[in-house]
Amino acid sequence: MKDHYTVWVAESFSCQKDIILALKNSSLASHLHIICSHNLLRPELQHIADLFVHQPRIEEAADWLLEQCIQHKVDLLFCGKRAQYIEPYREQFEQHNIQLITGAMSLNELDSIDDKFVFTEKCKKLGLPYIDAIKADSIDTLKSAIAQAKQQFGEICAKPVHGVYGAGFVRLKDDIDYFQHFKAPFLANTQQFIEAYAQLDQPTAYLIMPYLNGEECSVDIACDQGKILAQVTRIKYQFHQECFLQHPCHEICTQLVQHFNCDGLINIQFKKDQQQQWHILEINARPAGGFAYTLHTGVNLVAELLRKIKSQFTA
Repeated sequence: MKDHYTVWVAESFSCQKDIILALKNSSLASHLHIICSHNLLRPELQHIADLFVHQPRIEEAADWLLEQCIQHKVDLLFCGKRAQYIEPYREQFEQHNIQLITGAMSLNELDSIDDKFVFTEKCKKLGLPYIDAIKADSIDTLKSAIAQAKQQFGEICAKPVHGVYGAGFVRLKDDIDYFQHFKAPFLANTQQFIEAYAQLDQPTAYLIMPYLNGEECSVDIACDQGKILAQVTRIKYQFHQECFLQHPCHEICTQLVQHFNCDGLINIQFKKDQQQQWHILEINARPAGGFAYTLHTGVNLVAELLRKIKSQFTA
């Protein structure tokens, strides 16, 4: 039996501090030793973690993290950012009895989640409420996809096949001036978008999709090897969010988590169409920046993720 458990929280997006605070404020706190790392010197992390370590860029950090986790006798490594660079080392971590949390259980599953076109096709085959999408990866296929989508859907939008947050997402409209994009970055003239895309030295793969103007929700989930431990839905409004412990999207989340064998603290986003039906936007195999709002429900998702370790503590 152990009297403490060492958790390493590797570089994450904006929520790394919230992850640590949620653990520090949980019933597990007295049994935890929390190490965290980031490639930037982050005073707010140094202040709250038991130990802060300056790490290499995440793309180059796998070997370093393995070595450091062995040295510090780490029990669990939590990866909250671009975990596809760490996942290939799962076997090496397990050989040293280090539990690895990357958002899924294999590189193939992480890639299927990250590739929004592959993800959409899998949802379609599963009979889940996906959003139609046409893939474009050249100026010719982009023009063709936009023309087809406008006929098929009317209002359309575009988002990169790969990426995080809303980076690169844009709603396309024919009847606005070019300068509108500088006032509202998520809105662009359709021809302006085509012209800008044509200037790329290396074309970026995009999805051309129907624009859904309904309510949006974000489901934050603690899951263990394809099974949901706890989930909280956040409905996003213009100036606030509401959290719910029960929501119509939860059953869909159960199927998604099982099929993609999700593992860790993840986020699934949905949006309503004009008929008020929910559709899957994407899975983020990492914690969302706003997951800390879910603490107001009394559910501590990070603590739920680590609940299995309680049996390893001495009384």
